Amino acid sequence: MKPVTSAVAPSARLLRLADGRRLAYSDRGDPNGYPLVLGHGMPGCHREGTFFHERARHHGFRILTPDRPGIGASDARPGQTLRDYPDDLRQLLDHLGIDRFSHIGWSSGGSRTLACALVLADRLDLGVCLSGYTHFAEYPGGLRLIEGTRWPGPRLARLSPTLVRLAVTLVAALSRRHPGLYLRQARHLVSEQDRQLLRQALTGETFRQDQLICLNSGGRAIANDLLAELNDWGFRLAWVKRPIWLYQGEQDPFVAMDYARHLADNLAHADLTRLPEAGHLYPLSDTFQDHLFQRLRRALAPHTEERTHIPCPTR
Repeated sequence: MKPVTSAVAPSARLLRLADGRRLAYSDRGDPNGYPLVLGHGMPGCHREGTFFHERARHHGFRILTPDRPGIGASDARPGQTLRDYPDDLRQLLDHLGIDRFSHIGWSSGGSRTLACALVLADRLDLGVCLSGYTHFAEYPGGLRLIEGTRWPGPRLARLSPTLVRLAVTLVAALSRRHPGLYLRQARHLVSEQDRQLLRQALTGETFRQDQLICLNSGGRAIANDLLAELNDWGFRLAWVKRPIWLYQGEQDPFVAMDYARHLADNLAHADLTRLPEAGHLYPLSDTFQDHLFQRLRRALAPHTEERTHIPCPTR
């Protein structure tokens, strides 16, 4: 494995994996801090690490955010499954000389947190799922509830993976050609608290770039990423033995509270925090990030003091 350069995504660092594929990732926060891997949402990419950069640096955490296969500057992995993600991540951690880490997954990144907690259990200290989806192969009677959310992906995946690819390809193509329409639709779909956070996020270019880098990856790549999560994961929730923190906004229009409850009921060591006023974008909030990083410092310090130094926050 060796680093490579690219003109495709200048914001990303690139690593050549053992099978020849490129893995793109960002490295943000405190470079000397305890390593947290961030699993991005969908649509999303390595740029999401920038959302957490300032607060992570303040609290003494390093944020590594890889592009998943086919997204951004990461090469596609034919026939990818959810369990392939930790295999790629292991190579990145080895390249960076990282032994212990924790994983935070936002939305579609939540299932990747759980895959890491299973496959990389010997290296992962803690997993955090921020409004993540549950394992629908274990979720009883889900069609009615899934239809009640504004994200029809789980139901479409049960009907036809081909239909998912077609729908996602059409939406991605439309969004690339008309990004203004895409962002206006996003404002319409989200909760009131999310609208405020989205207005703040859109004052800069990071959010737009995060979304457009992903959308420019193409509908097939996005659909394959989604299907890896919506299809059977290849493991059961009860097999995950590492501690998992679950956060769920009660006003989330995309991820139902019942998904979080299902995760909490079926994971061996889960801790669920309900956020009554929050929608789907609460991880963009400095207040929430301060809460999360402070809680992580308290939880991780006794487990990492002999392995990885967590420096004092930057003042």
